[in-house]
Amino acid sequence: MRQAVEKSIGALKTLVLEGKPKGAAVVLFHGYGADYTDLIPLSEMMNLSPDVTWIFPNAPNEVIVAPGFYGRAWFQIDTQRLEESIRRGEPTDMSNSTPPGLEGARKLAANFYSEVLKNYSSIVLGGFSQGAMLATELTLSHEQKPSALVILSGALLCQSRWKTMAATCNGLPFFQSHGKNDPLLGFSGAESLHELLTEAGLEGDIYQFSGGHEIPPKVIEKLAQFLRGRTTLSKTLH
Repeated sequence: MRQAVEKSIGALKTLVLEGKPKGAAVVLFHGYGADYTDLIPLSEMMNLSPDVTWIFPNAPNEVIVAPGFYGRAWFQIDTQRLEESIRRGEPTDMSNSTPPGLEGARKLAANFYSEVLKNYSSIVLGGFSQGAMLATELTLSHEQKPSALVILSGALLCQSRWKTMAATCNGLPFFQSHGKNDPLLGFSGAESLHELLTEAGLEGDIYQFSGGHEIPPKVIEKLAQFLRGRTTLSKTLH
């Protein structure tokens, strides 16, 4: 089993499972309140080729997730509004909002991604929850597109701007999954994001499951199949 090595890439601390030099890399941004260790088990569960490099960046902002417990965040969220929406059973609609700090997070991620581009021939960008939103923002806005985008329980943000930027991603493959009963980021938001991407010419399906805000085994299996087709043959799009 490969051991994760901590490295600084751009301005971000990362954990890296080294694969073949100049080969394929999968970059996964963690969700709000987690850290760069959170998604490492996915690399083991999917059992991809050891030639594939896995990179897990750490978000720059520290947040309190419970009394005495801290996690990391890419940008701010309105926790009071989120708690109220959960109490009402109505997931928050974020489609027309630009969260505070998203632009700063994009710049940090873009700098990090530019460094990764120098060392790998094929790069998949993805993430979970808030990390999926950042991966989508980065993919749509960066001039050099990844070979694929992975959106695990993400949501639609900045609808008008994302729609405009998505037009630059025609033909880009993506993988999307979302729980039908997600209490945090509603399934309707995932459907709206999928519609925006496919109407712009991106190519992907949305895998829905009966659970909530999570990555169940069925999704991991589907994602592994998707990645096997993207980490050996695909090249980063220029």
